[in-house]
Amino acid sequence: MKGKLLLVLLLIAGAYLYLNWDFQIPDNLSPEQLIDTAKNVTNNPGETSSTIETPSSSGTETSGEDLAGNVSVVSSGNWTVIQFETSVIDGSLPGALYTLAEKARENGSENIRVEAYFGDEPILAISIENGDFDNPLFEDIRRPEFRIETDLGLFDVLVHNVTVTNDTASVSLEYLAGEDSFWRDYARMSLAVLEDAPWVERVEIIYLGERNVSISVSSKDLLKALSGNITPKEFADAVKIVELEKK
Repeated sequence: MKGKLLLVLLLIAGAYLYLNWDFQIPDNLSPEQLIDTAKNVTNNPGETSSTIETPSSSGTETSGEDLAGNVSVVSSGNWTVIQFETSVIDGSLPGALYTLAEKARENGSENIRVEAYFGDEPILAISIENGDFDNPLFEDIRRPEFRIETDLGLFDVLVHNVTVTNDTASVSLEYLAGEDSFWRDYARMSLAVLEDAPWVERVEIIYLGERNVSISVSSKDLLKALSGNITPKEFADAVKIVELEKK
């Protein structure tokens, strides 16, 4: 099924990009120097339906129906919309949506939309138009904040807060890996944030530790780095570092 294959390929490509981007930051820029630099720069801080209860499977293998709990079905004319809660977010989720869409077809619907939720969070949707099950449309329907938080799970971090506005995407986090790898991951994390909120003009990562430090860069400079139109030193110079007062 072309739609499902495309979704899987996009997820794999995204993970590969985050983990294999070879843009290098100068080795002499470590978190320790980052904090010292910040201290020298400033001492000031930088916004009509039916519901079906379906028990989840307790086995190790899951099918489309096993993943679906608290399923809600709304039908109008030749349209059917299904929403369900899932406790599992993995490669089996697209199959769960497809299976529920097939069940809606068995009831006579040709235009179908199925949406998966993790608690109150929208996760993934599939749309079928005119009964064309060979070309389903899969959509990532996560909120930008939730998308950023989950995508940063590729890195060894503990995310505390994500705020996305029209201008800025800001993430406060603890970096759990060794300090020697921070700058390599900083560039990749910033790229992951920008991909999830491509309209913002600036990406900020607030480094929480013994001192809290805001590290931000413009989206334009980040994209220049990705395309090779800026040197590592120019990128480092473009990064704005501000030490924040602890609350």
